[in-house]
Amino acid sequence: MKKAGTIAGIVMSAVLALTGAFFVYELFKLGMLPKSILLMLSIIIILLWAICSLVMIKNDIHIAWKVIAWILSAAILVSCGFGAYTVQSGNKAITEISIPEGKSGVSLYVLNNGMIHNEDGLKDRKIGVLTTMNPAGTQMVLDDLNQKEISIQQVEFTSSYKMAQALKGQSLDGMILDSGYIGTLSEMPDMENIGEEIIPIISLVYEPTEVKNEAESVNTALEPFTIYISGIDTRDNILYRNSRSDVNLIAAVNPTAHEVLLVSIPRDYYVETACAPEMGCMNGAMDKLTHTGLHGPETTEMTLEKLLGIDINYNIRVNFSSLKNVVNELGGITVNNPNNFSAQGYYFAPGEITLNGDEALAFVRERYSFSEGDRERGRNQMRVLSAIIRKALSPAILNNFNGILSSLSSSFVTNMTEQDIKELVAGQLQNSGDWKIYSYSLNGSGGTDYASELGDNAYVMYPNQATVDKGKADIQALLNGEVPPYVNEQ
Repeated sequence: MKKAGTIAGIVMSAVLALTGAFFVYELFKLGMLPKSILLMLSIIIILLWAICSLVMIKNDIHIAWKVIAWILSAAILVSCGFGAYTVQSGNKAITEISIPEGKSGVSLYVLNNGMIHNEDGLKDRKIGVLTTMNPAGTQMVLDDLNQKEISIQQVEFTSSYKMAQALKGQSLDGMILDSGYIGTLSEMPDMENIGEEIIPIISLVYEPTEVKNEAESVNTALEPFTIYISGIDTRDNILYRNSRSDVNLIAAVNPTAHEVLLVSIPRDYYVETACAPEMGCMNGAMDKLTHTGLHGPETTEMTLEKLLGIDINYNIRVNFSSLKNVVNELGGITVNNPNNFSAQGYYFAPGEITLNGDEALAFVRERYSFSEGDRERGRNQMRVLSAIIRKALSPAILNNFNGILSSLSSSFVTNMTEQDIKELVAGQLQNSGDWKIYSYSLNGSGGTDYASELGDNAYVMYPNQATVDKGKADIQALLNGEVPPYVNEQ
């Protein structure tokens, strides 16, 4: 009997050692805990393992102590096992978030009139090709047609709007276009229902060319840095790389001062496009800021660097449609709402209000209730992001660590490396404190002008240079450890 108890104790001791070691290894790999805490935790686990193993294995120890040792061993085993699973899930989520590569959807569209039912109906047809679109998507569709031995007549266009007009006028039989262009076209005259008037015959997913960020990475735990935040409000919850950017924010972060500045730039800002040639865009052309996102976040980032005369270290793409999951996992957020309005069946009273995920999504989408329209929507988006940041940096994140990380991995993609993210979190664990969040919105005046991406006139917002200069001054001040002079505290 004693021999059986000794063998069981040895087995339990071995299992406990392996589980504890695996837990410590996962914590080490996570890289967020200060080394002093990691060392202390390792020592505690080793001491508990040694004591429990000694009591379980030795034969001349009272049965009561053995029972306590077995119960304690079981508790440690469960705790280390669950801890290892939780930390491993965290590592996985951070890896998924910090993958700069992204995909885009491209389709060959035809009119939804029943004339062409499938790929065979495309043979010898006139198909529009947009020369200013990322060439990788167009080539993938053409390669697919070649493999199926379907020959077509290519007709080149420099304007997606004119190509869509030609399709609707039936001088074209089809057109190859990234999915992100459909929303852009729907804002043009006679294109309001374009999403229902055309159907995809071929739909593929491809990886657009990625442009290396020229701005330097920094030690995010100690050094100030900037992030371009691109908000994509897609209804299908997919973070395609080549998509219109409905939300454009510059976040300046000073980790040692615990300060964040969010600068909002209107989506219709009329700007000079800056991009790398391989992105397929028209470098130096004037267009709406939102259209630059059709050539990837790097294009919008480079355009904003030129507009503001700053270097941007990182970019983050946010899916606002799935952001509601993050809010729900956080247990809701609290925002200070200066307006009195209704949206999507919800009423938002003035003052401090608590929002769940669906309410937060309705809150950030609404613009028609406000006299300043998209500008006020941009402020509401900053209010929600500020509330998420504040809640995520509070102890509340520990209540649902796995759920929050899982929802983040489906809502955010960044070119920050795993090391950048872990350094930032580790720095806050070592030097925790309340964060001060500021905001500022660039302004302008509405008008109509030529949008290069469309090849036609469209509504634009001409930048107010005074607000551009103030936004730049705010960013520089925060990065220098000074109080931004032109901001509102959130």
